[in-house]
Amino acid sequence: MKDTRLRRAAAAVAGASIAVCRYCGRLRYELAPAAATFGLTAMSWWHHATGLGWADHTGYSLATVATGALCAKGLQYKNTKAAAVGLGGAVMSVDAWLGAALGPSVPSVIATGVTMIGAYGLYVPWLVKSRHDRMNLQIKAAKNGALADSMGVNIATPGVTGDTAEETALRRALVALGVPAMDVSRIVFTDTGWHAMVSLPAGKATSAEAVIAKRQQLEANLDLPGKLRLAVGPQANQLLVRMQTNDPLEQPVTWPGPGITSIEQAMPIGVYPDGSPILLDLVAGHVLVAGGTDMGKSGAVNVIIGNLVACADAQILGIDMKPGALELGPWRRNMIALADEPDLARQILMMVKAEMIRRGRYLSTLRGSNGEPVRKWTSEHGPYWVLVIDELAELLRQAPDVAAELVTINQVARAMGIRVVAATQSPSEKAFGGQGTDARQQYSTRIGLPVFESTPINMIFGSGAYGAGWRLDWLDLPGKVMVASKRYKEPNQGRCYWVSDAQIVATSMEYESDEAFVTVPASEPEPEHEPDPDAPNPPSGGGPGGGRPRLRAVPTFPDGSRIPDNRLALWEALQKAGPEGLTLQEAVAQGIAGHRTSVQGPISQWVAKGWVDDSGSRGRAKVYVLTAAEHTPMPTAPPLKKENALAR
Repeated sequence: MKDTRLRRAAAAVAGASIAVCRYCGRLRYELAPAAATFGLTAMSWWHHATGLGWADHTGYSLATVATGALCAKGLQYKNTKAAAVGLGGAVMSVDAWLGAALGPSVPSVIATGVTMIGAYGLYVPWLVKSRHDRMNLQIKAAKNGALADSMGVNIATPGVTGDTAEETALRRALVALGVPAMDVSRIVFTDTGWHAMVSLPAGKATSAEAVIAKRQQLEANLDLPGKLRLAVGPQANQLLVRMQTNDPLEQPVTWPGPGITSIEQAMPIGVYPDGSPILLDLVAGHVLVAGGTDMGKSGAVNVIIGNLVACADAQILGIDMKPGALELGPWRRNMIALADEPDLARQILMMVKAEMIRRGRYLSTLRGSNGEPVRKWTSEHGPYWVLVIDELAELLRQAPDVAAELVTINQVARAMGIRVVAATQSPSEKAFGGQGTDARQQYSTRIGLPVFESTPINMIFGSGAYGAGWRLDWLDLPGKVMVASKRYKEPNQGRCYWVSDAQIVATSMEYESDEAFVTVPASEPEPEHEPDPDAPNPPSGGGPGGGRPRLRAVPTFPDGSRIPDNRLALWEALQKAGPEGLTLQEAVAQGIAGHRTSVQGPISQWVAKGWVDDSGSRGRAKVYVLTAAEHTPMPTAPPLKKENALAR
């Protein structure tokens, strides 16, 4: 055990020493004046320790006088080099003389500091000019023909020879491009290739974005196997270079099936090259899926739906503007409603908006444990609604009048547990309604698939995304994606799962529910007037040739919100009692509740809302009479225009 610890300690010390040596080697030109000054001071201190005689003092004094005289003559005859050499020599002689005479002391340290400052004052301008001249020489040599290996020695010099063949090729390719590298970080090799950070000269023509615009030329200059990927680094003059020599995502990745049981969990929709999953946080906000034709948008949407059908706290609505709902149709047995024409799409959007209003009014009545208002919908309040729109731009072309409804849903519905997943080939402002407010900002998660041009990239990910590395035009296979979200803020290429038609049918049938919607389990606390969404009847057949779910009327309170199942019996008992009313004891006797306290709460709320009158009595018991007929129900979505329209 002790030997192991010693070996580990020795390895750590050796590794640290190697790292320090590499760092000093990279900056040896910059560190040269400091190293020389400290070395001279250390030698003078050693001289002090070994003893200093009059002869030594005489030698130091003569050196000081000689260098001082050289400086004076240089100034007299206006010889800059002689004056500089004389001044530097005089300062170093004084520094060494003080160190030898006084040893390690404050005056000696001060002299060392002054000497080092003076050395850098003369050295830095020369170094900058020397490197500038060297760069110009490299550029001229690259334009005139082959570059000699002797023009650069290693990564500390702005030359063209690096520590590895890849670095040498990169340096030479940049010089041939007319943008010599100021510095190249040590190349890191991975299972998929290699990457490095390059520091470029300051200037617009030599910026990272200027090099990215010439990617194809740079790739040709490199002449290395693999696919070149470029991105702007932490600073404007830093270029992140990635060369992918092995693509683990070259083959489609088969969807493993639903990976979540609640919409509030992170949803896996694909994988990155290192095997880690691409996770989608649907509760965080709306989702935009965009890309070129036949590049995998429908596949990404199917993966999202395939995960949602396994969630007990999610209900799905669909709008597919292809005749017959060719893309979303296979999931019809798992949806509340599915539209494939403009009229039906309008009704679904109006239904979603009405549900949004009901849920908002319901949340306004809730209070938290500390009495604070509840402002955000969770699965404790009821199921989330997810509206899936396949080809959003086509919907707004065929039904431009629904743009306002869609903008409202995008901006307001998130707090009410309603999410939108929109797929489109044209993510422009016009495709989102053209209402003056760019609705793309409402999609906090954006899934980008391959595109053929650079223009759509900034439309999908936002201004400046193209230069920041969100290069969807570099995605070379259908299904490859880049995801931007609160979880993923840097561009990273992955691949979405591939879902076969057989998987869609099997998953849809496996998670088909006997009921039209999922209710909150009885073991969880249920609000007295839970505004669950309108519930359709079970599918009439399912599968190809079967009917879609049809909407049915549900019992509602006077304000239009749905009557929960655990309150329906009490409400119907009050309706049946009529003007005679109902006492709490009679409600218990009828089996509506096991104890009077079970019905006291909801009846008290109904009294406060004016739906029930409690002014009468029967004996010593208070009588509750339903007065709901005196109230006008809240407006809801208009009835369907066609019989069984949403079920065809």
